[in-house]
Amino acid sequence: MKMTMTVALNVHFAAGILAALCFGSASGAPAVFSCAELEGAKAEVHLEYLQRDRSALKPDCIFYAMDQIGLKHYAPAVKTLIKYLDYRVPEDPSKAGLPVIMRIPTLGSLYPAIPALFEIGKPAALDLVGSIADPDTPDVARSNGIEALFLIHREDVSEAVALLNRAGRESADRLASQRLMDAARRMADKCRGPAISSCMKALQ
Repeated sequence: MKMTMTVALNVHFAAGILAALCFGSASGAPAVFSCAELEGAKAEVHLEYLQRDRSALKPDCIFYAMDQIGLKHYAPAVKTLIKYLDYRVPEDPSKAGLPVIMRIPTLGSLYPAIPALFEIGKPAALDLVGSIADPDTPDVARSNGIEALFLIHREDVSEAVALLNRAGRESADRLASQRLMDAARRMADKCRGPAISSCMKALQ
């Protein structure tokens, strides 16, 4: 009985994170994205769309493509999604055909690549680490990459701390190592309750 309740709580916890990452109405219901050009297309087509010149793409289709890639857990899209970690919802979403945020926005509702990478999960982890280390990664994309990595490892954040810490120690590039170690410390700061001990240990 206790095990059944624990599993149920874990399911509700994961569902809560997903709801928090998505666009929503005033009631918090997830938004439905649409793009006539891409409706019914395979994940490969959604990825190909995102790989075009970003300035020529429609915001509603960008969000739709990322949403569908995430729902299909399409791992080949990881590198492209990481390049979109600095892509933000337009200041006036309604003009771009996007749902209007009627509540305090979350990172995931502002930056659609975060929930898409979260849905893909651990297959995205190593590429995210590489992006965090890369000097050409914009600061906002690096910060959002850390957030995506945190969500992917939400059930055991110490795994993400250890992954970043190990990559930092193994890097031959001093500056890249520093960026990774800083990210590991930021990740450890996100740990709460009983997880704090294992996160601190992962930093050693």
